[in-house]
Amino acid sequence: MTVVNNVLHQDFAAYPKFGVLQGVKVFVTGTNIAGPFAACLMAEMGAQVVQAEMPKIPCQTRGTYSWAQNHRNCYAITLNAATARGKELFLKGIEWADIWIEAGRPGGYEKRGLSDEVCWEHNKKLSIVHVSGYGQFGPYKDKASYDVSGQAMGGYMYMNGVSPTSGPLKVNPYLSDYVTAYNTCIVALAGYIHAKNFGEGDSCDVAQYDNMFRLMDNFPAKWFNKGGIPGPGEPVPERTGNKADMACCFSFYDTKDGSAIFVGMTGVGPVERGYPIIGMPAPSAEEGAEIPIGCTGLPLFDPRGAKAEKLMEEFCAARTAAELEKIFDDAGIPNQRAYGPNDILADPQFEARENIVEWEDTVYGPMKGIGITNRFTKNPSKIVASAPCLGEHNREIFKLWGFSDADIDDMYAKGEVATWDAATTAKVKLLKEWGFFWDPERQCKRIGLE
Repeated sequence: MTVVNNVLHQDFAAYPKFGVLQGVKVFVTGTNIAGPFAACLMAEMGAQVVQAEMPKIPCQTRGTYSWAQNHRNCYAITLNAATARGKELFLKGIEWADIWIEAGRPGGYEKRGLSDEVCWEHNKKLSIVHVSGYGQFGPYKDKASYDVSGQAMGGYMYMNGVSPTSGPLKVNPYLSDYVTAYNTCIVALAGYIHAKNFGEGDSCDVAQYDNMFRLMDNFPAKWFNKGGIPGPGEPVPERTGNKADMACCFSFYDTKDGSAIFVGMTGVGPVERGYPIIGMPAPSAEEGAEIPIGCTGLPLFDPRGAKAEKLMEEFCAARTAAELEKIFDDAGIPNQRAYGPNDILADPQFEARENIVEWEDTVYGPMKGIGITNRFTKNPSKIVASAPCLGEHNREIFKLWGFSDADIDDMYAKGEVATWDAATTAKVKLLKEWGFFWDPERQCKRIGLE
């Protein structure tokens, strides 16, 4: 495990230069996961990210492990764009930024006089991303949503279930939010590149259900052209749990030691090398051969596919997961047992790629979590700062944006901005009472919480 040499409070005026996105400035006014996580990905690649929250309505994830994990390298300010002062602060952020990501109710900023066009009057090169559950237009645009809303409407839940007769099944954790975040990152940077090339910004409407629908592969094309859509209450063939719905020898299989392992015995090479291992005939060019040369796999509805699937189930049930991994690895057959936390901690691949790191968090202190994902050769991504407390960077950022100490003091006095320290975060979010602290005595003492 790698220990990250980050700092708790990274000075805004002296943000370190690193990564492929060094110099890119990102302003985020969305909360929860989709918008902010996209910005965090960019921050780990060197972008300078400022997230604005409402002074009296912080992000729901603030104070959680998710906040500590997904807001590293970011800066935090508070403002309320519905007020005159908040609008002034907001436009300063727009003028500063290359990218603006927002995730409020569709049309909310336009109602406040802060439309895309107004933003471009202040910064014509601004790349804008609007993130929402159902999009900026259409009959459902004002409908409230969370992660599961996108999974449900996008068709993803329909596809998943433990059996064809079971109900739909959601995927943990927050698949719709995180997929939307990755796409938000893509379109934000696409808009930024366009502005660099052509001198003007663009705006993109990103809807969670759109993103989930886009992941549906070939199934919509099959349903809407070939037909055969199950009626209400009828079995849904695709809901096969950990088993493939079409291909043989391409599923999770129970093992002798009570584990489960994925085996993907499809493709010319895996079929040629793998079928004989489980007791199926090797592919042959001889006339009448059961498995012809060049076979890439068999469907379950074919009698030969059903036979191969049964042999695979029996083969795996008679061996431990470790034995199966050795057999299939030696034969070059794709396989992977299902990992839990202890497997992850003990695995040399996770260690070699520094997937698990320890860093210093402002609220929790030293904590372990997910490291850097994308590995650039010349300009590596980094973790350089802890996730910030609410409004932690108000004063230093607002001063750089042209406000005096007296202006900022006045904002605080009127409740137009707010700041929490680590102890306040723990108190408000009930971190000790709700069991978030794993060493309460030490962690409370560290932040001065009585």
